[in-house]
Amino acid sequence: MTAFKPNLAVSATALLVALSAGPAFADVTAQQVWDDWKAQMGLYGEDAVTIGSESQEGDVLTVTDLGFDITGEDGSTATGNLPELVFTENGDGTVTVTMSEEYPITITTPADPGTGSEASEIALALRQNGMTMTVSGDPGALTYDVAAARYAVELDRLSEGGSDVPAEALLAFNDVSGRYTSNTGTMRDLGYDLGAASMDLLIDATNPEDGSHLMLSGKVNTVATQAAVTLPLDPATDPEMLLMNGMAVDGGYTTANGSYMFEMTDSSGTSSGNFTTQGSEMSFRLSKDAVAYNSTAKNVALDVTTSAMPMPITASIAQYGITFEMPLSKTQAPAPWALGLNLTDLALNEEIWGMFDPQGLLPHDPASLVLDMTGTATLLFDAVDPAQAEAMAAAEMPAQVNSADLNDLRITFGGAEITGSGAFTFDNSDLTTFPGVPRPAGAVDLQLNGVNGLIDGLVALGLLPEDQVMGARMMLGAFTTPVGDDQLTSRIEVTEDGQLLANGQRLQ
Repeated sequence: MTAFKPNLAVSATALLVALSAGPAFADVTAQQVWDDWKAQMGLYGEDAVTIGSESQEGDVLTVTDLGFDITGEDGSTATGNLPELVFTENGDGTVTVTMSEEYPITITTPADPGTGSEASEIALALRQNGMTMTVSGDPGALTYDVAAARYAVELDRLSEGGSDVPAEALLAFNDVSGRYTSNTGTMRDLGYDLGAASMDLLIDATNPEDGSHLMLSGKVNTVATQAAVTLPLDPATDPEMLLMNGMAVDGGYTTANGSYMFEMTDSSGTSSGNFTTQGSEMSFRLSKDAVAYNSTAKNVALDVTTSAMPMPITASIAQYGITFEMPLSKTQAPAPWALGLNLTDLALNEEIWGMFDPQGLLPHDPASLVLDMTGTATLLFDAVDPAQAEAMAAAEMPAQVNSADLNDLRITFGGAEITGSGAFTFDNSDLTTFPGVPRPAGAVDLQLNGVNGLIDGLVALGLLPEDQVMGARMMLGAFTTPVGDDQLTSRIEVTEDGQLLANGQRLQ
């Protein structure tokens, strides 16, 4: 089944934000609100948005049949129609905006002979209950207070190759409240601060080709989102240059506890289970200068029963996280970069340990992998400038790493632990001392505890051949110094004159 495609999901989300929840630009009268909405919807092209009628009676402006029809580069289309949109002047300088409770959207994708995918059609509906927006402020500096009992996107129908696919899908936010702001100057600055008491998720689909089935349902409590968005006043004039022309996004979300249940059935049998989390958060930042991403989930637990295994699978992790940052524009001074991975206290049930260590030769303590690296780099091109894309792709070295700091390294497994930290700088003018690589200068310090015991246990279990272990032990002897019972340290250093040292002994 190929109907669920990422580009369609992105397109649908963008359209929902643009034409329902977030065409959030207005002024202090009903007509001014509507005029500004029309100006912003014009970003999608002159023929993309249609209006059935506009009528003003007293302080109420009513718009009917607000539709859109957008075609993508691959021939896919997204169409929708909002039956009614009402702007009401409240007599106190504010405007209340209400809309129809149901907003149908249809996304079609043509067949692709190259991939063998069939033509598909997805019928969605944006459904809200009791949603109102109250606009206040001054022209060019508006605040929207938003409230809704429920705000949901539901799948009404899915077809592929002309045949309906049995499927249900729902993403709903309950007790929504918050505000966003719109300020217009040389750029348009938007601020979002929205929350929901809970979020519901449901996916239930069957593949008619092989009968495989997926069901996932869940609930997440206390969802909060924040974002600051800067846009050019007329981004449609050159959409490929949005970032170069000043577009920027800085936002994220937080959640409280969440729980999910799932069931999957295919030719190998049925798997079912549940997983929970005590909280999560994500932040994202993008501009022409840099991109950064950070996500964390805490106390994640998974329980699975599957016909492919004779015992249940129980796993938990105290913390999971990913960090990433890199520069995107050419700068005179080095810019920061970061890379991080956090897998803290990953634990498995004893039945799983017993599959490869039935005698308990290794400690079954939780395992961890923590990596935290930061540094600076110089980009020699503007990575988001389409005019520089070809030159950047052809460049032998489009960027230079100036420094790298290992702030934290921690690996624990089977009774062994490796920790370390260090820092290096790089001379990009010297590619001969270490052929083809900028000459580093700095050191990293490592501590290795219980590594030999882990190796002995893996050999006893038959997971490591003895003849291969000999080389590893020789490397440990050459690069480490014993400081206790199965306790080793190692200092790897590169001096300013290009000497490579291990515990003070010169290797190069």
